[in-house]
Amino acid sequence: MKLKVLLTLSCVGFVTAVGLFAWYWIRTQPIRVEHQKIDRVVFTRLPPRNRQLLDFIETTGKSLAPRYDEAVCTEFVIKVIDPFKPLSATDKRAIRIITGDNLPALVHDDAPIIRGVQEALVNSGKGVAIDSAAHVLPGDFVQFWNVYNGKAYGHCGVVMEIEPEKSLTLYSSHPMTDGYGKQKFLWPGKTYFVRLK
Repeated sequence: MKLKVLLTLSCVGFVTAVGLFAWYWIRTQPIRVEHQKIDRVVFTRLPPRNRQLLDFIETTGKSLAPRYDEAVCTEFVIKVIDPFKPLSATDKRAIRIITGDNLPALVHDDAPIIRGVQEALVNSGKGVAIDSAAHVLPGDFVQFWNVYNGKAYGHCGVVMEIEPEKSLTLYSSHPMTDGYGKQKFLWPGKTYFVRLK
C-alpha cells in the first residue's frame, strides 16, 4: 500500500513538473523553428524598404549571426539596420536595453527603455512606431516581452509572419537556432513594433 502511495505521489510530482516546464517554455521560448521563405505574393506587396530588408536578411542572415554567442538578438537587429540607416552609439544602447533597473518592474510599467528597437528608431527619426499589430508587415522590427514567475524574458527581431494575438514568426538570433534563424513564438505579453523609414 505504501509503495502505491509513493508511486502515485511520484507520478503526480513528475506530471506537475513537466506541466510547469511546458508552461514556462511556451511563455518564454519559440514553439518551433521555421525553414520556409516568405511568400512571394506577400513580398511583392510590401513597402520597398521592407522588401530590401528581407532580401538582405535572406542573403546575409547567417553571416550576421553565425552563432548565438557571437550575435545575440539585439546585435542581429543592429547588424540588419546599420547598412540601411547608420546607428549612433545612443541608438545601439537603446536597442540593447542596457539598464541596471528591475526589468520585470520596467516591463510591468511599460517603461520606454523596454521598447528597445522601437524606442531607438523612433527617437532618432529613423523609424515609425506601429501601434496596432493589424498594421505590422513582414520586414518590420519588434521587441517583445513575457513575464513568467517574476522574471522578464525579452526578444527582438524582424517580422517574417504575424497572426495578431496568436503567433509571431521572426528572423532573429536565438539559442534554439544557435544564431540566425526563423523562430515562431506564441503571441507575447507585450509587443513593440517599428518600421524603418
